[in-house]
Amino acid sequence: MSRLNDFPSEPQAERRGPDPDSGPDLDPTPPHAQQRPPHARRRERAELAAALDAAGAAGPLVVTVTGAPGYGQNALVRWGAARAEGAGLRVLRARAARSERGLPFGAVAQWLGPLDAPGHDAGRTTPGRPPGLADLLRAAHTRPTLLALEDAQWLDEPSLHWLGALSRRWAGAPLAVLCGGSRLGAPDPDWHDLLAAAPGAATAHHLVLSPLGPDQVAAAVARAFGRWGDEEFLAAAGRATGGHPGILDDTLRQFAWHGHRPVAARVPELGTLAATVTGDHLMRALRGLTREVVAVVRALAVCGGLLDFPLVCALAGLDTIGEPRLRAVLAQLPGIGTGDGTGTEPRLAPAVRSRVLTGASATERIDLHTRAAELAYRAAVDDVAVADLLLGTRRIGRPWALRALRIGAEAAAQRQDHRHAATLLGRALEEDPPPAEHARLVLELSAAHLLGEPEAGDHRLDAIVRRAGTDGALRVRAADLGLTGGATAVVRRAVADVLPGAGGPEQDDLLALFWCTEPTGQGEIALPVPEVPPLPPQPASPAQAAVRAWQLALRGHRLDQAGALARTALAHESTEGPLVQPWLAACRTLCLADAHDEAEAGLDRLLRELSGNRLRLAAPHALALRAELHLRRGRLEPAERDVAEAERALHLLGRPVVIAPFLRAVGILVDLESGRRDRARERAADPLPPGAEGSDHWAHLLFARAAVALGSGSPAEAGELLRESGRRLLSRHQLNPALLPWRSLAALASHALGDRAEAARLSEQEVRLARRWGAPTTVGWAELSAQRVADRPGRLAGVRSAAGALRCRPAGPGYVRALAELAAVELAEQGGDRKTAERSLEELSVLTARHPAGPMAVRARDLAGTLDDRTGRPADPAWDSLSPTERHTAELAGRGHSNRDIAAMLSVSSRAVELRLRRAYRKLGIDGRPELRVLVRAMEGQ
Repeated sequence: MSRLNDFPSEPQAERRGPDPDSGPDLDPTPPHAQQRPPHARRRERAELAAALDAAGAAGPLVVTVTGAPGYGQNALVRWGAARAEGAGLRVLRARAARSERGLPFGAVAQWLGPLDAPGHDAGRTTPGRPPGLADLLRAAHTRPTLLALEDAQWLDEPSLHWLGALSRRWAGAPLAVLCGGSRLGAPDPDWHDLLAAAPGAATAHHLVLSPLGPDQVAAAVARAFGRWGDEEFLAAAGRATGGHPGILDDTLRQFAWHGHRPVAARVPELGTLAATVTGDHLMRALRGLTREVVAVVRALAVCGGLLDFPLVCALAGLDTIGEPRLRAVLAQLPGIGTGDGTGTEPRLAPAVRSRVLTGASATERIDLHTRAAELAYRAAVDDVAVADLLLGTRRIGRPWALRALRIGAEAAAQRQDHRHAATLLGRALEEDPPPAEHARLVLELSAAHLLGEPEAGDHRLDAIVRRAGTDGALRVRAADLGLTGGATAVVRRAVADVLPGAGGPEQDDLLALFWCTEPTGQGEIALPVPEVPPLPPQPASPAQAAVRAWQLALRGHRLDQAGALARTALAHESTEGPLVQPWLAACRTLCLADAHDEAEAGLDRLLRELSGNRLRLAAPHALALRAELHLRRGRLEPAERDVAEAERALHLLGRPVVIAPFLRAVGILVDLESGRRDRARERAADPLPPGAEGSDHWAHLLFARAAVALGSGSPAEAGELLRESGRRLLSRHQLNPALLPWRSLAALASHALGDRAEAARLSEQEVRLARRWGAPTTVGWAELSAQRVADRPGRLAGVRSAAGALRCRPAGPGYVRALAELAAVELAEQGGDRKTAERSLEELSVLTARHPAGPMAVRARDLAGTLDDRTGRPADPAWDSLSPTERHTAELAGRGHSNRDIAAMLSVSSRAVELRLRRAYRKLGIDGRPELRVLVRAMEGQ
């Protein structure tokens, strides 16, 4: 027979429903202790038995059993009474009740009822004498008697006084008193104080029940389920219930009723259920406590852990109960512990806070939160915590409240809790801030919704743009925010609908934002929109100038006008920070116009001037564009950092935005240039979220995938991808090869497949479009690519021309390819110059040294193998006095590279470049960069 049959006779929890955790029966003996588990309260029962064994032999006896509510005091009293009765004592039982606390001598009547017989005075009250004392003492002398009392905390005051009178008269009487209960809800001094100080030479034993230990918890679990629980489950049960016997039993009973088994996999459900049961026990305990104690518990539910306990008491309006007594009462309540483990600062468990506040009316809760927020503010509590308190209040109307709510919202956004941030911002709007502050809060709230609940954000922005009477500047910024956050279709339609009724600067900026969504007017729009006028030839606002510049750049003509318009847009100052989409359009234009320094400065300024959620939404756009800018300049490490940071920023958004394909494309190209071909292939193969193919930037991803295919020896696949990329660009009238040189790459693929006519057609077309745009980098790349697929002799002049055009630019992918091609044709073509090839290879080796696995580094090594002397030197003997680092730095500077570009190429600081150049100038006997440029060109035969 199982040892579990020896457990006490507590009722087993009823099991209903299927048992999802059922498994093979386990040995009832736990692995950690091959012995029978202790019965519940075995130690306390032994102490109680030892005390009661002396009853009637040594005069009066007092035994008290105390502990928190639900610790099993009444069960021990009943057990002790039954044991005494079995030992031959007369047992008189009573149980106090909260509902009968107003009835005098309620417990006394229960005790003396069995003694009620003709001739004794148990039921009569004699003036000046407590009722029934004489009969009780007389009966005790005839037979040892035990008075047993349950729930002593509810003892009525006359019965309490009666016990006091008994203690003064029982000297020598074989009488025992066994009382059990908590010390909640009792007067001070209470029943325990009275019996502890009882005179009359009584023997006293005071049992204090403590939380159940691990072995007792294990025994309770075994009794409830008929099997041993997993070690992890037992530990969780002890933690979740705090070892409270009542809470543990109720939790296990309900847990079993749901059909669960005590296994580690069910620990989460156990924790949830234990929190609910703890709340039930606490609410039952509170119903019997004084108004002051309940008020303190509610105050703890609101601000426990934020304010010191004296301030919590002040918040509760404590006036009739002392703090030490209050601490003792709180220590016995379920769900209340201490934050520091010292027992000095009561803390309410988070899981039961809301339960406590349900007992208060809505007005009481609002008042409590309001006073708590004011107290917390005066006590210099952290603004984030004050903001959470303010969520339970009405309008405060004080600046500190608005500031706390904004700080709290920003903190929530930083930890990616955008829904809570939106809640705090919505509450901040209830503070009736000034108009300018109100507009900022509206935008921040919309941004929080876009981040946390995109659909809600779309609806909110649509309402702001469409609402009659909305401030014009707010409407413009809301539209810009929606475009940045990915609500392109919603904003486009809303702006088109409200444009006819707008006027002045608002209309100008809304028109610019509309054309931001489709600059060339040739995109595939999901929803039809009303006809909208084009941007005027002479833009009326900085936003229009930016978008007009981008339109010109996409079509690939009027380079000077496009650059001037973009610079005009970026020169605009605004106290609220720039409009993101027009600003990005201006930076993109300058990027295609080879104004790389200005474009980078504009992006840096955008990231610097935006803040909060507007920055979070704009960051992927700005970082992705800056990464492409670094790539164009050959700065692969900064490009890689920006790609990684942009990917992290994009991951934090509530939905993928249109920039995702562009960012993926830049990352692929950076990997290819760095020589990480495997990683580039993985990036190219990784799927993007649904809907990304509709992005205007999908052509960029197709181009990058084609570059991977071409580098992997799959020109046919590359050609297909490039034709689709070109089709998408042409359908939008995006003709500028500076945006994507897809024709030159497609020409290389066609040339590899033997279709030389198609290769020539595509390369000639790119050269024509590049010359129409006029940016040197674009022209140089197109001409270099044309020479790479040319089938006629005499390529030397064309490659030299392309290299010359690219040499004036930063050392991007086009320039390093030009160096490699120049070295190759100088060595291979008739009339080539060996020294020029040597110098080109030397510079190429410097530029590719940071990435030895890159394609141009590999080609540089291949070309160097054809030279007899790999370390050619300039003809001027003065160069021999320069160190290798000084010589490399001087050559790069003489070829037109800025100090900043040289620093990025050589991975040193700009200060180091400056110092190297100063030493070189001194050794060469020249005054500065102009003379150095002349010297380098003269040595190269130009």
